[in-house]
Amino acid sequence: MIKKPLLLALTLALIEPAAAEHGLAGPYLAARHASFARDFLTSSTYLQQVVSQDLSNIDAMETLILSKIALGVFEDVFPIADQVVNAGADSQVAHVALIAKAVQREDFNGLIGLLDAGKGIGHNVVDDLLLAWANVGAGDVQAALAKMDALKDQEPSRGLVSYHRALMHHVMGDFEAAETIFQDIGQDAGALTRRAIIVRLQSLMAQGEFDHAEAVLETYFGENLDPELFQMRADIIANHMPDKRLIGSVSDGIAEVFYAIAKALGSEAQDEYTLMHARVAELLSREHVEAILLTAQVLENMGQYDLATKVYQEISPDNPIFHLAELGRAEALRDSGNVAGAIEALKNLTRSHPTMVRAYRTLGNILRYEERYQDAIEVFNDAIELSNSEDKSAWRLFYARGIAYERLNEWPKADHDFREALRLKPDQPLVLNYLGYSLVEKKVQLDEALAMIEKAVDLRPSSGFIVDSLGWVLFRMQQYEEAVPHLERAAELEPVDPIVNDHLGDVYWAVGRKREAHFQWQRALSFDPEEAEADRIRRKLDVGLDVVLQEEGADPLTVAQSND
Repeated sequence: MIKKPLLLALTLALIEPAAAEHGLAGPYLAARHASFARDFLTSSTYLQQVVSQDLSNIDAMETLILSKIALGVFEDVFPIADQVVNAGADSQVAHVALIAKAVQREDFNGLIGLLDAGKGIGHNVVDDLLLAWANVGAGDVQAALAKMDALKDQEPSRGLVSYHRALMHHVMGDFEAAETIFQDIGQDAGALTRRAIIVRLQSLMAQGEFDHAEAVLETYFGENLDPELFQMRADIIANHMPDKRLIGSVSDGIAEVFYAIAKALGSEAQDEYTLMHARVAELLSREHVEAILLTAQVLENMGQYDLATKVYQEISPDNPIFHLAELGRAEALRDSGNVAGAIEALKNLTRSHPTMVRAYRTLGNILRYEERYQDAIEVFNDAIELSNSEDKSAWRLFYARGIAYERLNEWPKADHDFREALRLKPDQPLVLNYLGYSLVEKKVQLDEALAMIEKAVDLRPSSGFIVDSLGWVLFRMQQYEEAVPHLERAAELEPVDPIVNDHLGDVYWAVGRKREAHFQWQRALSFDPEEAEADRIRRKLDVGLDVVLQEEGADPLTVAQSND
């Protein structure tokens, strides 16, 4: 059943005959609309009505399961999944729900029965991993390790299998065997994820190998430690084993399988699939903050900002990764339109984490987007003061503050910040473009501006805005014919941007292609430019660019045309 696209499950017919027969046309259509909108609460409400009266509708039951899982309401999911399986349907969605139910209730023999009956995820390696973990949970360690031995040479899943074999030894308390496997995995650069490294560190700490753990921490992370790793280093130095291991149970290990699936599906499957597996990982391991963050991020991608905000709030303030949740929550609040809530969340974060530069930078950028430029500058000042003067990543702070100064017409300060950003990161195309474009608009240092923008185009040839800048500097330098191909290319790359289309109209007018200029100006108007720009474009449509320039006291185009 699940082989059909998830959001099309309810659109195979306008109203299925069975639904019409039971008088369920209204709920069916309402559920269909809600499913397309990814309104999981409304969808599940109407689907519940359909399913309660039509137990033969497997599609509706599967979609109801997905909606409930998206909401994180698993207790409502399990009876529906039982109905789907009892009806003889081969449903991956129902199987996932029943696997989650068995693990949550520590019914590992029941889980073995499900997997032996072919009611797994539908991927051989994943199902075998689940079966191995189920055997660990059921106390049959030999069967578990035998299953892992059979999987160890599977490609491209060899790294995943090795990681889970190490986790099994870790959960069973055989930390020495776990470390041997981690060492083997670590031979491949980048093979160990952040979570895997933390588990490895905890294995070493559990053996009393604190010096070795400190060396591993230094090798992988150096001095660039977030709050979680900072606390871990403090525990290592104090020879103190954390009260709770990251992966401390079979349920945690199985949650790690589902998290791996969610991460793998993130770039190649519908969001509902990713969300389903992330939610299961979250259910099975309440401390799996990465699964919680992934769940929230997927919900944000779906436009479900209120749900995403609630998920972020699941991470408590005393959690070392709380700052990431708050940054995500602020982003979700802003995207939902609650800018004031986002700003307040970030202000609170700067109070609770007063040395976290990223919190200040995010707050400053939101204030800048809201055109509260002076407030943004004050926040960026704090962030820059916290930063190392030679920290190359600080270019972002100088760049953002420079934009705020430029918007306030404080050009000397803006120019200083843009050049400081370039000192830290000389080939940063965004800075090269912004500074170059600003110089063009001010009609100063045009040769330098041209060189900067040409360099930015070389670095980002597919950026329509940067290509537009190159065409515009040539226009400002009265090299109209040379500007045309660049501005045409920019309009191809950014076909619905009003400024890019307006610029193309101007250069067409300058080279005598006046009918095409009118067309581009009309296009620019259709893309909702700012009111001042819209008024200027309307004036150009009425009297032409030459008259507008004359009214503005600007240099006439005719000088350049005669020079050509």
